[in-house]
Amino acid sequence: MRLNRPAHRWPWWALAAGLVAFAAGNAYREAQEAHFDASHPFPSPIVVSSLAVYSLFTAGFFGLVRHRRAGHDLPALLDALIVTTALALPLWVHWVQPLGRPDALTWQQRAFAVASPLGDLLVLALLARLLAPGPAPVPNPAARLLLLGTLTLLCTDIAYGILQLDGTWRAGTVLGSGWLVFCTAWGLAALHPSMAELTEPCSPPQSQLPPWRRLLVLAVASLVPPVLLVIEANVGDVSDATVLAASSGALYVLVILRLAVLVVAHRKAVAREQVLRSAAAGLDAAFWPEEIARACTTAVDALFGSRGRHAAVVLSAREAQELYALVARTPARIGNRRVRERDEPADLARYRTLLVPGAGLAADLAVRLGAPTAALICPITRPGPPAGAELRGALLAAGHEQPLTEMRGALDLLASHAGLATERVLLRQEVVRRESEAYFRTLVHNASDVILIVNDDATVRYASPSAPAVFGNAELTGTELPDLVDPLQRERVIGTLTALRKSGRREEHDHWLVVRGDERVEVEVRCRDLRQDRTVGGLVVTLRDVTEQRQLEHELTRRAYHDSLTGLPNRTMLLERTHSALLRGRRDSTLTCLLFIDLDDFKVVNDSLGHSAGDRLLRAVAERLSATLRPADTAARLGGDEFAVLMEEAGVPRDAELLAAQVLRTLDRPFRLSGDSVSVSASVGVATARDSTDAQELLALADLALYAAKAAGKRQWRRFQPQQRVRMVERHDLRARLDRAIARQEFDLRYQPVVNMETGDVIGFEALARWPHRGQDAVPPGRFIPLAEETGHISSLGGWVLRHATADIARLQRRTRRAVPPYVSVNVSARQWRDAGFLDEVCAAVDAAALAPGTLQLELTESVLIRRTDRIDALLRALKDRGVRIAVDDFGTGYSSLRYLGDFPVDVLKIDKAFIDGIPHAPRQVALVEGIVHLADALGLQVIAEGIEEPAQRELLSSVGCRYGQGFLFARPMTVEQSEAVLRTGGGPR
Repeated sequence: MRLNRPAHRWPWWALAAGLVAFAAGNAYREAQEAHFDASHPFPSPIVVSSLAVYSLFTAGFFGLVRHRRAGHDLPALLDALIVTTALALPLWVHWVQPLGRPDALTWQQRAFAVASPLGDLLVLALLARLLAPGPAPVPNPAARLLLLGTLTLLCTDIAYGILQLDGTWRAGTVLGSGWLVFCTAWGLAALHPSMAELTEPCSPPQSQLPPWRRLLVLAVASLVPPVLLVIEANVGDVSDATVLAASSGALYVLVILRLAVLVVAHRKAVAREQVLRSAAAGLDAAFWPEEIARACTTAVDALFGSRGRHAAVVLSAREAQELYALVARTPARIGNRRVRERDEPADLARYRTLLVPGAGLAADLAVRLGAPTAALICPITRPGPPAGAELRGALLAAGHEQPLTEMRGALDLLASHAGLATERVLLRQEVVRRESEAYFRTLVHNASDVILIVNDDATVRYASPSAPAVFGNAELTGTELPDLVDPLQRERVIGTLTALRKSGRREEHDHWLVVRGDERVEVEVRCRDLRQDRTVGGLVVTLRDVTEQRQLEHELTRRAYHDSLTGLPNRTMLLERTHSALLRGRRDSTLTCLLFIDLDDFKVVNDSLGHSAGDRLLRAVAERLSATLRPADTAARLGGDEFAVLMEEAGVPRDAELLAAQVLRTLDRPFRLSGDSVSVSASVGVATARDSTDAQELLALADLALYAAKAAGKRQWRRFQPQQRVRMVERHDLRARLDRAIARQEFDLRYQPVVNMETGDVIGFEALARWPHRGQDAVPPGRFIPLAEETGHISSLGGWVLRHATADIARLQRRTRRAVPPYVSVNVSARQWRDAGFLDEVCAAVDAAALAPGTLQLELTESVLIRRTDRIDALLRALKDRGVRIAVDDFGTGYSSLRYLGDFPVDVLKIDKAFIDGIPHAPRQVALVEGIVHLADALGLQVIAEGIEEPAQRELLSSVGCRYGQGFLFARPMTVEQSEAVLRTGGGPR
């Protein structure tokens, strides 16, 4: 015990004490018989020592069975009972019963003679229980020696009893050597190192089916009663039928119990096999280590079932090695058994499956497992010989000792499957890694980025194949990296590399200029310190050619801050420079001024000469404007025909006014555009830093001043005045009210008669929109019509006028029933003519109102005809096909062209009021009107004079051949009821 250090010593102490008592009793008996020729009465020291021997032997073997067979190993117990019962039957029949018959022996002597073989039989039964099949295929050597000694003792005691009954026993005979063999075998069993394993728990065998040798032994044992019965029947003396029947029944019951236990064990084995199969399938499908751990813990939960609290965890290789080292350093107890101190790290290096107490685990691991009673460590190793197995981890199952012992084999098998799955995952990862290396190697060889590996002395050790695209055809290996960049940036490169080596940062970013022949290539640089990486061992410098990208960024920046047509700064840059100028002005006590410039009637140039001519005009204006300014001033284009000038470092506002006047004179000179001379004028609004110190607001104030200049008659400049802000607020308020009025249709219609000046009859009406604005003064058309044009509401307003005017006149036509029904003339804006649905809108209004054919007249301006398109031609002809008359409103006020009078299906010319006001006091004005009338007559067009307010004007127009007119002389615009009353009188108003 001192040499082999078993985990539990008291069973061996009991066996040793039994041997001492056995040796003492035998020595005493031999001495009495050989030297004193004396018999030993009962009771005697020999009897006492014999009883003590078998008591101690029984206690020792019971301790070995208890510690070796942890839990309730019922199959092994039944096997031991079957063998013991079979052996006890012949002993009882042929020895115990004869000992009770002789009359020469006292009952005490007969009891002693019977007790000796029965004690041997009990010891043999316990030894059979100890030697029941375990996990190892080869029996324990120490157990073999114990079995040899016990069998020898049994045989010797039987022979001794028989010889003693016959009176032929003599001391010192060969038979006494049987006890010598018994003592020697047991002594050798205690000296053999395997004796320590007999007090260690062993798990039951994986298969509950006994091996063939054991099956043979059990079969022979179960046949002992019938064999004895046959022998006695042949001899002719069947005197032990009762004993034979009782032993046969006992053996039958034991065999039936053994079969029942085998069936139950088989069911458990099948369930365990199903769990392991399911776990194996999950492990085969595992792709990541986490999935392996999840499959293992799920399998452990299924194996435990409801057998108490348990937990499982899969440890990494490092954690498993630390746990094995901890178990080797810290012997502990499991229940009342001790983990052997002889388990040295050299033994644990083989990573065997170990059952350890919960107290032997690390504190953090015990907390993770819920402070278990015991834990089973199953190594997860790489497949291969045990000596060469590499630890990949460990499956640690925690719970009560008994279920852990029973499931030890299943958990070992699960751990081996986990080892295979782990190896497969590692192999897959290795394959993926190698494929990734090949993939990235291909990427590096085909990437446009340049990858350099630089040594500590700044020399290039490796350059990727894309390097010539950036550095030219020069050989880079062995070249110092600073020599490859612009000479002015070499110190910068050295500083970047030095900072990366000394700062401790893993990465640095920079931008360098690389010399490529006569070119300078701008590159984006990223440097990484991989000197500690054994595969690289240097600084990795990645360069990307960003020359085109920087050029594009510069171009985008220029476009973001400059006008693409003229090249002047745009609104964004103007506001930024204005903001900076205002700050400098406050610091230097100078005045910042802003001029807002708008070209007058630029739209006419676009409409008459085309957009390409308009673009050339804008470029010419930008060039002339830039040439007029000082170097410190800034000219900008805000959009369309709007320009602005930022004047810095002015002394007084008068300087800005002088500059505005100079701009007007400069732009007033004609522009030569592809051989044509084009004259434009401009209006200028002026605002200074005394009006506002905010750039955005300063531009808005200059815009207000520009509106004032245009209102004053164009071709002028105006400086911002505080009252203009009030007008701006009023304009915004009017716009908001117009939005609401359009949505609510808060408009009325008035109708101004068109009169035949010769007869005085009303032939038609012009529909005029009015905005009464309930509760306030009415808004004049001159204010809300331009605002509707500007905001885009003119289409909605024009559509409303068209629908209601046709409906009103259709009712008048039905109520008055005149021979020639009156027509209605509706003004149509240029935006409406361009709308794709305008034709459908006109047709729907005429059809809905049931207007008399040919009694709808649409008025258009000359600008619509000037911008002639195929769609406008098709629209006019479609309207003519529907019987709609076309009138040209305000004829003579625009850029009139006689060509469109012949090309377009025009029916009526309406002479503008500006021509009528000058007659009859201006002879030239009279001649102009007379020429228009004669031209219309020649073209077959009807002429209507607008704005007739005096009888002299009427008489003069009649004398030159103008038959139709309208104006205050005849009637002011009236409601539809008043118009009906006029028609019922049968004539027109006077």
